[in-house]
Amino acid sequence: MFDHHTTPAPCVSAIAASRLAAENRPSPEEKKQWEEAIFRFVGAPSDALFQLTSSGAEAVSQVLWSIFLEKSRKEGKTHFIASCIEDAPLLQMLKRCEELGCTVRIAPVDKEGKIDLIQLQKLITPRTALLSLSMAHGLTGVVQPFEKVREITKEQGVLFHLDASWALGKIPFSFVDLDVDYLSFAGSWIHSMQGTGALFAKKSSPFVPFIMGAPIDSSSLAALSAATRLAELSLDAMGLEIARLRNLLEEELSQKIPGLQILFSENNRLPNTTTLLFPKVHEETLAYYLQRRGVFPNQSGMFTQKLQKVLEASAIKTESALSFSLSRMTTEEEVRRGIEIIAETVFFLQKMSEDLF
Repeated sequence: MFDHHTTPAPCVSAIAASRLAAENRPSPEEKKQWEEAIFRFVGAPSDALFQLTSSGAEAVSQVLWSIFLEKSRKEGKTHFIASCIEDAPLLQMLKRCEELGCTVRIAPVDKEGKIDLIQLQKLITPRTALLSLSMAHGLTGVVQPFEKVREITKEQGVLFHLDASWALGKIPFSFVDLDVDYLSFAGSWIHSMQGTGALFAKKSSPFVPFIMGAPIDSSSLAALSAATRLAELSLDAMGLEIARLRNLLEEELSQKIPGLQILFSENNRLPNTTTLLFPKVHEETLAYYLQRRGVFPNQSGMFTQKLQKVLEASAIKTESALSFSLSRMTTEEEVRRGIEIIAETVFFLQKMSEDLF
């Protein structure tokens, strides 16, 4: 019940497409059609550089590797910037860049969970090569002000990488309109097969693949293409019906649980994600009991930072918050059942721990 950020299930179409591609030798025309579907979905021009990757993490790493080879080594631009709430793959790759002699600066976020634009401008120097930022956060749902960030990077001559893994299929955007230098995403978050991802780069942007001349994995390409087609068809429903179900979840729980807080509700958020602060319960205990009853909060602490740390970055100190996401396949019946389970579990735990509060 609800989307599960640890092991998102691939859709039937992606599985079928992957198997067919593995069993049959696809023609160049078929591969071109699959690739065109991915280009169309992200709004990329035909001359954009494209790399099919084994994951979103690989796509992010390829961006930083390209910048290091082409900008840091050749031009002395050894300065990289990222926000403090980025996921582990980016932060780990930045750590590797530091070991290679680069300088990394971490931009803070404000109380709304958005990158602090004033502090960001102060961090940029003449040696800054790249700013890497997630378009939206998978736990809070907060959409970053990437248009304003792009204005800043353009004025300062800094390359800009956006990771759209959490936003892809949730909000409409176009690679052309974004006018960023790099766009990456993990295919699993749009219900493609595990181990799929993609990277787009402007034709003029530095780009060095990890493996030169590597053949395209037809199965992964077919699966990702099938997933993007379905995600494209579901984009309007995500912005309307799934947003309605997310609001229903928040409103019903607010009525049933006195003192419940909906975090970042005044922000521009992903239509399927909510972060809730539950009074007088501990988040880990609540998550444990909910999972036993089939309701899965978003998992953190593996590839993503822990929710508590993300909230602390926005000056919210709590151990009682959980994040939930709905998929495009979530039904109202599931949401209403989830509401009952969450409310019952919160009351049960509050009664157990009333002496502690």
